[in-house]
Amino acid sequence: MSILKLGIPKGSLETSTVDLFKKAGWRITYDSRSYFPDIDDDEISCLLVRAQEMSRYVEDGTLDLGLTGKE
Repeated sequence: MSILKLGIPKGSLETSTVDLFKKAGWRITYDSRSYFPDIDDDEISCLLVRAQEMSRYVEDGTLDLGLTGKE
């Protein structure tokens, strides 16, 4: 089984991203001290990353997908 590595933006976009996933049917929970949120899907793993650094993590393959804001 392949696991999707998902980047969630840390900071001001964090809550709205978690809410977006909640509306889509996933539940993401996390501790404010952890960079590894839990998601209720065994095929997805999450990592909290600064939005400014998201593209680097996707480019080097650390993440498969990263959400970030629009400038």
